[in-house]
Amino acid sequence: MGSAASTARRAELGFEEPNELLRGVTNDRSGGVVKSSLRVLSVLEYFQANPRPARTTEISRALAIPNSSADDILKTLVRTGYLAFDPRQKVYLPSYRIVTLARRLEGSFFGGTAVSDLMDEVHRRTGLTVWLCMQNDRWVQCSAIIPGSDFHAGVHVEGFTDYDWSTAAGMALLSGKPQEMVVEIAKRMFRTEPPARRTASVTALLDKVRSVRKQGYATSRGFSAEGVTAVAASFQSKFMRIPVAVGLISNAPEESPGTAALGSTLRQIATRHQRLAELHRANDDLPISPEWEFPRQQ
Repeated sequence: MGSAASTARRAELGFEEPNELLRGVTNDRSGGVVKSSLRVLSVLEYFQANPRPARTTEISRALAIPNSSADDILKTLVRTGYLAFDPRQKVYLPSYRIVTLARRLEGSFFGGTAVSDLMDEVHRRTGLTVWLCMQNDRWVQCSAIIPGSDFHAGVHVEGFTDYDWSTAAGMALLSGKPQEMVVEIAKRMFRTEPPARRTASVTALLDKVRSVRKQGYATSRGFSAEGVTAVAASFQSKFMRIPVAVGLISNAPEESPGTAALGSTLRQIATRHQRLAELHRANDDLPISPEWEFPRQQ
């Protein structure tokens, strides 16, 4: 997005200066962006980027939010328990309720720590930036990032959405879906995408999905620059309500041994963590009798 368009978009949303959360929605063509909601989420993301207590003026200045609006948001988050307020120093900081909420959601929708464990291992094994994508309505959306040696703030953006399912992330997600859902998404993408971004045909996309299923990972060219390749693998289990795709960036061409090695590594780690997740959850779900919890005294 050009600087003029970016400035116009920020003005439309009510932001005088760019902020991290806004960068994730600048390419969203669906509309429906609510300024007040973005501001609340921006405050929470502020503490993610700045792990220390902060005053109202600091947050207001950093997010380009009017001081009165920032004050209202912060007080509301304190009342609901998501932020804590220190009256002596007059600073705000995250409450533990945010941690509790995240952990409960992770357990209910993503099979416990399976996804974060997967991302952590991929990052440890490669040292590269690891990104996680999922389907959100009709789009592919980047939901989480662990920065690595190749991290680029202009490319790796949490919240970024894309209509194009022919990317590595999109193809990895499609490879784990039933065939009828793949056909539906392929037809919709072919109808709605601009001609310059369309794949050759729905049939070509379906052929690529079959190839990804066989290979175990997907690749796509030109992720951020010429000669750079995105590599992604599907990750899902019967305990996850939302399948995801985990990915990396290869500096080698799409058909190179280096890119193939990264794809193979992703596939192997994802497969192992899927088995571990299902084994752990299966054991957790075993019924425990009172006799097991309280053995009879001899």
